[in-house]
Parts: sequence; structure tokens; C-alpha cells
Amino acid sequence: MCIISNSEYTQNVSEIDKLLQQNVGQDLLVRLKNNMTVQGKLKKFDQHLNLSLSNGITNFKEKNEEFEETLLRGSNIMIISFSRYTHSDLEK
Repeated sequence: MCIISNSEYTQNVSEIDKLLQQNVGQDLLVRLKNNMTVQGKLKKFDQHLNLSLSNGITNFKEKNEEFEETLLRGSNIMIISFSRYTHSDLEK
């Protein structure tokens, strides 16, 4: 088990907050615990890593669905990519 101090935890949360803040309005790709991927523009986020995305697409079991807005619960998120990756890139 890895034990971190409060100051280390606060620093990590601060870095995640900065990274998300820098990417508001940008496209991101999210993989959820159920292996669904969601790609869209980051609108908002909170301290629990709940994400609000717009103008995107979901991919689950090779079926794509477009959405105008969606909310992802932070506890269901496994991976967030702020780069140019697409759904098919995560399958490799």
C-alpha cells in the first residue's frame, strides 16, 4: 500500500485541476470502467472529476451514438486523454 501525505495529495489534486482547467473547451477522450469511450469538448468539471462534455460521440460495443451534452460521473472514469486520439486508437 502506498501512503501519501496530505500535502502530496493536495499537490496532485491541484495538478489535475490545472490540467483540466487548461483543457476546458478542448476535445478529450475518456474511457469508462465499462469500456465505453466518450469523445467530446470539455465544458465543466468539479472536484470529484465529474465531467460535462458537449458535441461528442460515445462508442460502446462497436456502436456509436452522438450527443449534444452529457455528464460523466468521476467515479466511473478510468482514463482521460487530452490528445488527438480517437475511439479506434484505444482498441489497439
